[in-house]
Amino acid sequence: MVSYTHFKLLLILCFYGFIANGQSVVVSEYFNEVSADDEWTELLVIDDNTDMRNWTLRDNNTNQTGWQPEITFKNIQFWNHMRAGTVIVIWHRSVSSSINTDLDKSDGYIELNAEDIGYFSGGAFSANTTLNIAGTGDLLQLRDSSANHIHALGHKSSVGSSFTSIASNKLNHASALSSGDAVYVCPGSSITVYTGGSGTTLTAKNSVLFSKGLPNVSNSNPITNQTYWRSIRQPAFPSATLTGTYNTGTASIDLSWNAATDPYPSDSTVGYIILRNTTSSFTDPIDSISYSNGNNIGSATVLAHIFTSQTLSYTDNSILPCGSTYYYKVYAFKYYCTNTKAVSLSCTAINKARGRAYNETGTNVVSVLNPLPNTNSIFSY
Repeated sequence: MVSYTHFKLLLILCFYGFIANGQSVVVSEYFNEVSADDEWTELLVIDDNTDMRNWTLRDNNTNQTGWQPEITFKNIQFWNHMRAGTVIVIWHRSVSSSINTDLDKSDGYIELNAEDIGYFSGGAFSANTTLNIAGTGDLLQLRDSSANHIHALGHKSSVGSSFTSIASNKLNHASALSSGDAVYVCPGSSITVYTGGSGTTLTAKNSVLFSKGLPNVSNSNPITNQTYWRSIRQPAFPSATLTGTYNTGTASIDLSWNAATDPYPSDSTVGYIILRNTTSSFTDPIDSISYSNGNNIGSATVLAHIFTSQTLSYTDNSILPCGSTYYYKVYAFKYYCTNTKAVSLSCTAINKARGRAYNETGTNVVSVLNPLPNTNSIFSY
């Protein structure tokens, strides 16, 4: 039971903002340009199965002392059940020639514009105040449907009152931006470094190394953020255990395994890939590559794909010669390559934290033997 003293302490902490909402989504990067038509913000979903309906995104003024009119994520199914690792790129206006609208969530990447009334409401675009990055300073903040702070990323040499009033889950790059600069979280090795106040240790700005829709990079940390992104995009496959049995009656091999973690199985985002080999050696599948049944991964063959996390068995009807052994291993995967943009950027570009993501640990390797027939009974006659 919570004592009255503890209850008062909790109220005080909540009042001053020391108990913060989790960073279920973060502002990973944004881009400054002369015209807001060419600016964009990149968000990264951290928590699986996040409901972003009625969330808001807003920016601040040059001095970080006053908020501009916000945009609201509309109360539609599209913004519900957002999967961990999903990258959301929001262009600040609808007129940029660089915009490639991508509304297919199944590959873990979407790209759209803030003026799209099918997905957002609000904003003061005619006044050019909403999501118009100022070079001297600005601050982008995500809030949930109850206006609770989720995460903020900003830039300004000396932070303003809007930044200091946010209790936690915030970063500020202590510098102004030039046109063509992006500010981003870097090195971005874990969720803990997406918060940390103002400075230049956990953030960077650059006009060349920025990476819209892809992990953030720097000369000194070229893959650190990519490693973290991959870790949240891959499905969890705890205590992954595979069993296999030779069925003499049907001359088939029955495989079964435990489920990968999947908080929302209905969208069929999580599935399994089954590999078979004639030796116990297996090479892990590579993130962002979609394999087909019959493809080779190392010396193993892709036997099958299971496109739902709730199907936990498979029967291999291939003929296994007497006295021979097949070896199997199962990997869980998340996301698909389903459209032109995904094919060009996900299915053939290795380790870009886009498209399919595999849990490389996978299950144990199981061996299944088709035993030789018992010859003793034959020679007994």
